[in-house]
Amino acid sequence: MKKLAIIGANESLECFYKQAKKLGYYLIGIAYEKGAVCKKYCDKFYPISFADKDSVLEVCKTENIDGITSFSLESALPTVIYVAQNMGLVSNSFECAKKLENKFTMRKCFTAAGIPNPLYKLVKTTMDLDEIDMLFPCIVKPVDSGGSQGVTKVNDRKELHNAFQRAIKYSKNGGVIIEQFVDGREFSVEYISHNGNHYHLQITDKVTSGEPYFVELAHHQPAQISVELMSRMKNMVEKALTVLDIENSASHTEIKLDSKGDLYIIEVGARMGGDYITSDLVRLSTGYDFVKGVIDLALDDFETPQFNKTKYSGVYFYSSITPFVKEYIQRYKDDPVIVEFQINKEENNYCYRNGDRNGYFIYQCEQKLIL
Repeated sequence: MKKLAIIGANESLECFYKQAKKLGYYLIGIAYEKGAVCKKYCDKFYPISFADKDSVLEVCKTENIDGITSFSLESALPTVIYVAQNMGLVSNSFECAKKLENKFTMRKCFTAAGIPNPLYKLVKTTMDLDEIDMLFPCIVKPVDSGGSQGVTKVNDRKELHNAFQRAIKYSKNGGVIIEQFVDGREFSVEYISHNGNHYHLQITDKVTSGEPYFVELAHHQPAQISVELMSRMKNMVEKALTVLDIENSASHTEIKLDSKGDLYIIEVGARMGGDYITSDLVRLSTGYDFVKGVIDLALDDFETPQFNKTKYSGVYFYSSITPFVKEYIQRYKDDPVIVEFQINKEENNYCYRNGDRNGYFIYQCEQKLIL
């Protein structure tokens, strides 16, 4: 049986580990032990910080692994690529890792290639803020964080300074992106790439709390859009994937459609999307097991995606912003479209970021479920 190394083992990866274990793969987890809830799914587990690339490489050589992934954990991608490239395994290149280092390096690639994306500035100190000539409103976010952490919409300079202080706390390298605010609908586009060929899987309609923090409250597949708009999105994303040298991985691209009908790429992750989008919703809406596809890609067993289902799937998150979701979860036995749910034991009083949500339910049915 082939051995798969998985970098990271925190709670956000549990949905991927569960599916991988269900499929019968031999799993070797490598992660800092504190918070490693996925350890229970591993055939072997090594309590090593994935920031220590050489120690991770040594473990992978000792285990003679056949492939390596981090599923949706973006911060682990540099280590995944480092190990794979040093062991001759399937992955993106070092050049790709450099382009994806953070939101700023990524945006520079988009701009150079003429791919529409919001105007942006990189800021590292409060003194830099005084030189910003960005029109308000604008978005403030850490240059290298995810999960809506530290993201704020601001309307004036006073709010800008407060938002900067909030965002900088979530940045690993001490950088903050100030970017043009783009109104309109938000989508994510899911792909898997093999040897530079990009295979489109699904487009997700995303629902957020809106300003000021843009917490993600629900996702639905497939997005209800025209064939023409779908084609435009796919063309834009495939160009971005090529520009970023994403050749051998999953990808999760965030796009906004403004009120004028113009598309903007917000960011691209060379990974699976979180929030059950790729671990569950793609499989439920298309029949294609994205988790299996990513594992087989890493193990050099990739097969062209095949689709055998056309259904609607989605996830609703329970939070202080969406208290009505709880009642649907509580009466799940009376609702056959609910396929999975969870309510946290301890509930947060207010939702500032995705990590503050209190539970969820996943659905599959013949039409989009509107609460």
